[in-house]
Amino acid sequence: MHVASFTPWTATLAIATCVVLAGCQPPDSAAPPALPMVEVAIAMPSTQARTLHLTGRLTAYRSAQVRARVQGIVNKRAYTEGQDVKAGQLLFRIDPAQLDVELASAEAEHAQAAAAAEAATDIAHRSKQLVEDHSVSMQQYRKDFFAEKQARAMEQLTLAKVRSARLQLEYATVTAPIAGRARKALVSEGAMVGQDEGTVLTTVEQIDPIYVEFAQPGSDYLALRKAHMAHPDDANVQTVSLELSDGSRYGLAGTLDFSDSALDPQTDTVALRAVFANPDHLLLPGMYVQVELERANPGKAVLIPQQALARADNGAYVMVERDGIAHQVYVQADRLEARQWRVESGLSGGERVILGGSALRDGQPVRLKEAAQPAAISQR
Repeated sequence: MHVASFTPWTATLAIATCVVLAGCQPPDSAAPPALPMVEVAIAMPSTQARTLHLTGRLTAYRSAQVRARVQGIVNKRAYTEGQDVKAGQLLFRIDPAQLDVELASAEAEHAQAAAAAEAATDIAHRSKQLVEDHSVSMQQYRKDFFAEKQARAMEQLTLAKVRSARLQLEYATVTAPIAGRARKALVSEGAMVGQDEGTVLTTVEQIDPIYVEFAQPGSDYLALRKAHMAHPDDANVQTVSLELSDGSRYGLAGTLDFSDSALDPQTDTVALRAVFANPDHLLLPGMYVQVELERANPGKAVLIPQQALARADNGAYVMVERDGIAHQVYVQADRLEARQWRVESGLSGGERVILGGSALRDGQPVRLKEAAQPAAISQR
């Protein structure tokens, strides 16, 4: 009986054959890919009314230019620049020497005219008596009568000249027309003023209270106007706040004082003005401030964390998790509130927004981090 013998070569061939056959077996089904793990926060409705931030400029409550109303040389400045003055307080004095001479001349002319008028009156009175006795003609009497009228008219004319000269002399004493802060003097002693026109000497501005002027979008003005008409006694509708240029808030609230009667078609805004108390003179005319005006109808807004919002070419959006699926929702969010985005439309509150979900696609399955719980948005 012949027994087959296995050589090393045949053993190697058998092993190789087994390996090939093993490789031809159908593979096991591939393991499913791991779902991305996400963290979510609960979108919470904002409890704060929306505030409009508008750029405003401060202007004086009242402002008056102090001008020289007579010609002459300034010989005295009687106030301290930048200090408060009272109405009627002396600011400048113009050399009155020439004005004194003109007043004396007008008074002398008036005295002469008054004497002439008295003489004409005596002549007319005597002529009246003589004409009754037929000692003079009626024609002579009428001549004397009209001469008296002319003399009295000349007396009145010279009296007006006296009053004018006296008024010019009073104008040499330049006083503050209103109470307020007197600004820098624009002329110095020795300057010739009023030669061609009324020279501006300085400006007095009343800055307590003080105005802030700004412009409001037409749509917001319409809502504000409707709210004021519905609640005319509600002070909150007209309350205005200020944020100064250094970021601090002005401690006193103001109220709306004026609104223009027309809308600017180029900017679609309405000019508004508010008045603020300014007892410490912290606010100065010309300063720019941020006006905070409460919107009359703020609508419903939702707050979400900053990292939940993403932006694309089509606008801002968030990824919302529902039943383990990420859904893309476009929103309107243009302003931060307490370091959170204020969403004006797209969310109604209570949604589970995904933090940092910009890498996800709409409809993609996700799973929550096991150790993380949905975080509620903190309210300011």
